[in-house]
Amino acid sequence: MKMTVDQYWDRWEELMNRSEASFEKWNGLEDLLFIAQKERDLYKEFCCRFGIMGTVNYLGEYEELFDHFEWCNGFFLDNEENLGDWVESFLWIYKWMAEHLVKMPGIEMELLDAFFKDFEEAYDRYGYSLRPYYQYQHKRALKTGEVVDAEMYYQKWIAAEGDSLADCEACEYQTELEYYYFTGEKGKAGPIEKLLLSKEVCCGEIPHLTYSKLLLPYHEDGLVEEAVRYQSEGYFFIYDKPHFLVEASEHIRFLALTEPLKGVKVLERHIEYADSGKDPYGMFYFYMSSIVLHRKLVEAGHRPGFAVDVMSEVAEEIAGDFDERNGNDYFDREMERFYSM
Repeated sequence: MKMTVDQYWDRWEELMNRSEASFEKWNGLEDLLFIAQKERDLYKEFCCRFGIMGTVNYLGEYEELFDHFEWCNGFFLDNEENLGDWVESFLWIYKWMAEHLVKMPGIEMELLDAFFKDFEEAYDRYGYSLRPYYQYQHKRALKTGEVVDAEMYYQKWIAAEGDSLADCEACEYQTELEYYYFTGEKGKAGPIEKLLLSKEVCCGEIPHLTYSKLLLPYHEDGLVEEAVRYQSEGYFFIYDKPHFLVEASEHIRFLALTEPLKGVKVLERHIEYADSGKDPYGMFYFYMSSIVLHRKLVEAGHRPGFAVDVMSEVAEEIAGDFDERNGNDYFDREMERFYSM
């Protein structure tokens, strides 16, 4: 039975009002997208693709995000005068794109630079602060091991005025926390840790993503009891989110050093998504952490129930791809760091 116009939009609103990303929501929006394409209704298609972007981003289906963004960006630019109510919502997605494009070694540097240039120009064109642009350039620099750029964009980010497109306070603090651990400035990280763990500032993903960042630094400082507690509390937030590969890898490395048999359970929960290759950046860290776990299990007299030969080969290939794209040896040095643990 054919949907009426009212039924179509009621269904779209019902799906969009579901706050939790799910494959059921994605499938529902795909059904509406099929109808829109069959009717050749480009506005309906834009609305459906927009909803799909928000869903697949939180399901870890990043290739889907990229494809839908490309279509929506073209439609948006062709119809700006009629889409004024969509401006902020659409510009927000630039941040998701900036977060994930850098994690794909197949995205060439020229394309990455072009995207960030478009990011900057779009925010400037509509009169929004460049604070998010600087923040995500900073995050890009951290992921590619460009320390000088990370510091430069950090200073620009912190100095820029915030507005409605800035990340929430909790997410900005999380970015700062990760930066200070990257640079080894644990003294500066301390007050931010306490603030986030107190949940005085929080959001849908914070402190979920905070706990895993503390585990190895706390272990290094001899605060093992606290780290064990944070590992237990923190993993509860991500155990059913298999695409949180970087965070899962941090739990695996900590457990490899403390309770390696528990690390196997974390590996088993996330290995299917890691093997899918949908997130090469996360895949690299997950495989390298699994290699550490394998060695620690053997050293403790256990027989690992998984092999790491293929993981090692794939991680080395990913590292080479990233370093070639980025023009440095950061991932090669990351591999050395893992092998020395």
